[in-house]
Amino acid sequence: MSSCQSDERDPKVKEFQDPRTSKGLQRIPCFQHDGLCLFVPPPEMLKGARPVDRVNSIKEAELKDDDIVICAYPKCGTHWLWEVIEMLTSGTLQHQKAVKETRMFEFLYKEGIEAVPPRRVFNTHLPLRMLPKQVVEKKIKCIQIMRNPKDTCVSYFNHCRDMAEPYNYQGDFVEFIEVFMSENVPFGSYSTYLQSWKAEVAAAPELPTLDMYYEDMKLDPVKAVKKVARFLGLASSDKFCEDVADACSFKKMKKVDQEMKSGLPIKIWADGSGGTFYRKGEIGDWKNWFTVAQSERFDIIWNKKMKDSGFEFTYSPV
Repeated sequence: MSSCQSDERDPKVKEFQDPRTSKGLQRIPCFQHDGLCLFVPPPEMLKGARPVDRVNSIKEAELKDDDIVICAYPKCGTHWLWEVIEMLTSGTLQHQKAVKETRMFEFLYKEGIEAVPPRRVFNTHLPLRMLPKQVVEKKIKCIQIMRNPKDTCVSYFNHCRDMAEPYNYQGDFVEFIEVFMSENVPFGSYSTYLQSWKAEVAAAPELPTLDMYYEDMKLDPVKAVKKVARFLGLASSDKFCEDVADACSFKKMKKVDQEMKSGLPIKIWADGSGGTFYRKGEIGDWKNWFTVAQSERFDIIWNKKMKDSGFEFTYSPV
């Protein structure tokens, strides 16, 4: 999926090298920094700088005391939770016209982060160690949303397959399962991401964090919205939380995405791909993709990596 080589100017940085896979397919351009595989941003985002310098600038960004950060591995519900929090903090049921990428640390970098006017609800797929130092220093409220790894794998495959060149994945799902379990997928493996989050939060015990599960939001959205409101210290009424849950239902969010969203900083979807941030949103769709043998092998590898991690996922609707 990606190939990396060391940068002579910085041996800790690895940059994209081989443009093709063993099957002759185009690889996704990535570089590796601080143990993490990341997309090589397009020139309009780099503005003449090296990718690693742009990423490192994020750590120096100035934050405001009332900023909020959604932290999540790709395809775990960031868009959904971002819209919920925007409604809760604004006290309105108005959907955001801009996409959440306009508030994403790894799309904005230092100058973009500091230019966002308040009220600010940021989001990121980066680990805590790569976020602005002031997240910990100012005790910024962070919400981590997680999803069962099999549905995440399926959703990530469809996302990468539909992306515009040169970022689109051209292999099949069988190949992608192996990539997903490795460290060579953009933002690294899901298991490593979760373990890093747990360890880095433990090292910053005063940081206010809330762990949410995608499946809990799906099965009882009103309860989930109320939980978020309490964590943020908002005096949201039960009726308003119910209205927010309804306004942010998957069906309505998908319609909003298709009809009114704008402001993507780069072209994400390939022409004619039908790419969308909202595909199915179901619990257990992975059963339509994994064979029994693939599922069993996935379980063996995942359970070995995540033994004693404390994370418990729901794989089927109750």
